[in-house]
Amino acid sequence: MHDLLVIRACAIGDFVLNLPALVALQKEHPKVRFTLVGNPSSLELATDFVAVREIHSIELEPWARLFYEPIPELEFNSAIVWMKDDTLAGNLRLSGIPNVLRTDPFPTYGHAADHLLRTLSLEPPDLPDLWAPESQSVVIHPGSGSQKKNWPYFEVLMNRLPACVPLPKDLRLRVLSHHLRHCRAYIGNDSGITHLAAYIGCPTIALFGPTDPRVWGPIGRRVRIIWKSKLEDIAVDEILEILRRGGTGRR
Repeated sequence: MHDLLVIRACAIGDFVLNLPALVALQKEHPKVRFTLVGNPSSLELATDFVAVREIHSIELEPWARLFYEPIPELEFNSAIVWMKDDTLAGNLRLSGIPNVLRTDPFPTYGHAADHLLRTLSLEPPDLPDLWAPESQSVVIHPGSGSQKKNWPYFEVLMNRLPACVPLPKDLRLRVLSHHLRHCRAYIGNDSGITHLAAYIGCPTIALFGPTDPRVWGPIGRRVRIIWKSKLEDIAVDEILEILRRGGTGRR
């Protein structure tokens, strides 16, 4: 086995865009086992796609010490650090890890997922196809990490859309991921949950305004992105028509 340490401290959506790089790395090196350090609630998503040995919080000991000093005798064959600052990578080298790669997590051109693959010189793997619909319910998620990313007409949409249900609350991300695999479709803003729904293959309509989806858009087999400079210019009828036509993709 090859024990690989990966440090990636980020929110849900950014980590979903990191999954193709991890999957491609696992495909290239089947004996790799990942120890992931960052935000555990996001990192647990990886366990459905690659061989995860352990998950740790970057904010807890001993890992938080890497911001200012090495951790003696870390037993890893290699490490990847997707961070702008080289401090952690330097302290990992001083901790005795023989091969440490530090690279910027944010792209200077192209899509973020493609950039992360380029940092490892890997080709994009096939996208997951985990959608197994069991109902006609359309899951609606009107929230995001920023009010400026929230489309204002979700209430109108829900009043006009039969069999729509709000996103279940207080579910762990892996449980939510399995829930999204069985609905008819998903509609949401530029958010981590939208990225997750799209990546697992759920038919997804993603509503984008201030963020450029050419860089940060969700990736998946059945995703339709509606992008307008003003979110309020996205009409309810436009979304209903996409659903009616099955424009997010079918089996």
